[in-house]
Amino acid sequence: MDIQFFTLAPSPHLVGVLDELHRRPSVNLRVVYERKWLDERSWGLHSGEGPHVYLGSWDVTGYGQHVSLRLRSAMQGAAPDVAVVNTSYVSLNTYALICLLSRRDIPFVFWAERVSRLSHPLVKWVRRPFLQWVLERAAGFVGSTEATVQFYRSSFSYEGPATWVPYHRDLTPFLDLTSATNPDGRVCFLVLGSLTRGKGIDTVVRALSNVERPSEVLIVGDGPKREALERMAEAQCTHHRIRFLGRVSYDRVPALMQEAEVLLFPSRHDGFGMVTMEALAAGRPVVASRAVMSARQYVRPGANGWLLPAEDASAWSEQMEAILDARDQLPRWGQAARDTIRSRYCVKEDVSRLLRFLDNLSSVQMSVPAADLPG
Repeated sequence: MDIQFFTLAPSPHLVGVLDELHRRPSVNLRVVYERKWLDERSWGLHSGEGPHVYLGSWDVTGYGQHVSLRLRSAMQGAAPDVAVVNTSYVSLNTYALICLLSRRDIPFVFWAERVSRLSHPLVKWVRRPFLQWVLERAAGFVGSTEATVQFYRSSFSYEGPATWVPYHRDLTPFLDLTSATNPDGRVCFLVLGSLTRGKGIDTVVRALSNVERPSEVLIVGDGPKREALERMAEAQCTHHRIRFLGRVSYDRVPALMQEAEVLLFPSRHDGFGMVTMEALAAGRPVVASRAVMSARQYVRPGANGWLLPAEDASAWSEQMEAILDARDQLPRWGQAARDTIRSRYCVKEDVSRLLRFLDNLSSVQMSVPAADLPG
């Protein structure tokens, strides 16, 4: 099967899927990246093992409206059985690409995360017709989780074929970690993420002010809310040891995970959230908000972690207190976390499901009607 895969930029979170596709003898994969680097990311270049090209797109407005004059030439001579469109609905390249695929009668699937629930109501209203335009022309839809597929069905009335495939990266550095040992006996919680409102770290700090047992908390990341969070922590959480470590390189994350015993993931929205998978692989139970899609897919409350309301600081206080009261259960929770990765998170199985889905779609050549963008 010939597959042309269009996506934004090389990512360590997607490269596992792309490499597994490339290794399949039955697949001829070609990846087209809109950009080579993302300025806001420091994770390096992870373009994968397979053939790939870069379009050298530029962002017209600074908000993801990517344009490339090389898109047509990148398509020239290509006749894939199916295309995967994993570019954003805000990218102008997406609409040009779909029109080009339509003219060549090449079926495509739209692969997407759940769009942000934090968007302004006006943004939600504006984006609806654009996403519907894409979905109406897609031969199928791929979501990053089962809940993602359900969201697009319920929110955008999508009724076509669909499946789900999570992101994958090499989790070996996390699977190799041992149990954490804290010399002074405190349980160490880890928070990883940019210090913005969307990441919900203020909920954790507010929650800690009501947790009586002392703990240690590592907060890794930087952003506009750092100063306010540091002031809040200093004023309200004096009996906890809270360390703001700032931004760290991507390859340092396993070492930080080694220091911690529990991951806290309080995001108000996360379309997937690879850190859930990294923590589970490390044998660290995950306390996450219900707005984290990876946690909704893989966290089993009471077994390998817990799911809480994003804004309910009292629920976070109670859960952290419960963990501190039952710290002798950490090895059991940690084993369940690692078992989740070994039994329910397999790139070979996920890619096989994707290929069955694509094969079914490509067997019937579906024509995509050309149409004007909604205005």
